[in-house]
Amino acid sequence: MTLTRTRAYGLLIFAVVLWAASGTITTLALDEGVSVIELTTFAYIFASVVFLPIVAIFDRRSLRIDRRDIPTFIAFSFVAGAMVSLAFFGAIDETTVAIAVILEFAYPSMIIVASFFIFKEGLSKQKLLALPLTFIGCVLVAGSPAFEGGIPASWLAIALGLLSAVGTAAYFVWGKKLQEKYSANTVTLYLFVLAAIMLLIASNPLTLFQSSFTPKAWILIFLLGVLPGIVGFLASFVALRYIEAGKAGIISSMEPMLAIGIAFMILSEGVTGLQVIGAAVIVGGVMLLSLCES
Repeated sequence: MTLTRTRAYGLLIFAVVLWAASGTITTLALDEGVSVIELTTFAYIFASVVFLPIVAIFDRRSLRIDRRDIPTFIAFSFVAGAMVSLAFFGAIDETTVAIAVILEFAYPSMIIVASFFIFKEGLSKQKLLALPLTFIGCVLVAGSPAFEGGIPASWLAIALGLLSAVGTAAYFVWGKKLQEKYSANTVTLYLFVLAAIMLLIASNPLTLFQSSFTPKAWILIFLLGVLPGIVGFLASFVALRYIEAGKAGIISSMEPMLAIGIAFMILSEGVTGLQVIGAAVIVGGVMLLSLCES
């Protein structure tokens, strides 16, 4: 399948919207009594069960990978799949959707650095200026309750949020690298299946399948696995074939504002004044990068 640049950008924007909704879906599921490990594991299981038959029927060639690349896919699935989700969902459980998303949004600057070393993309003055802006923004988001007595962000929440940022950066950069050899279907499928297997083993299958959730909780878990999961990952992987990793980070600048807006409308979540400033600084740093990409 060949896409125009415009459609590729549209696909990536669509993926960002779905990812922005994932924080609210996660909170609603956690409120139903689902634990972080249960939510993550079942979301990946649902994604694998839905996507594997589709690929097997309509794109069987995407089932094949070189044996020598199996360790690479395992590592990628752990870092960009299981680790990211556990860290992000854990951060939401510890604090709020808004804070977790803002902290995770440090990843575009991480992408810029990684893209410089891996893809030899240029590192201009604008990019160098954007890096400290991201850091300052994260400090404001994490530290504002100490000054304003507002919404708390524990050290654990901060660590998990930034860990999810590292994994998300790896997802963009590593995923683009894998697509030099494999299709988006292949990369997406193996990410979900291998992550599901790892999470299933880590969470004790006997205990996991004794879990009893409400029908609403099961629906939320399914939606989390299919929408931000399958649809979001696949759309972004296809788009990454036509968009530089650095530009992908720029487009993702919409995510925190969208996520905060969705959480505000559905969950009535708020943020402190300094956290708003911090989010604006982070987004401003990412938007600054567009000056050297246009």
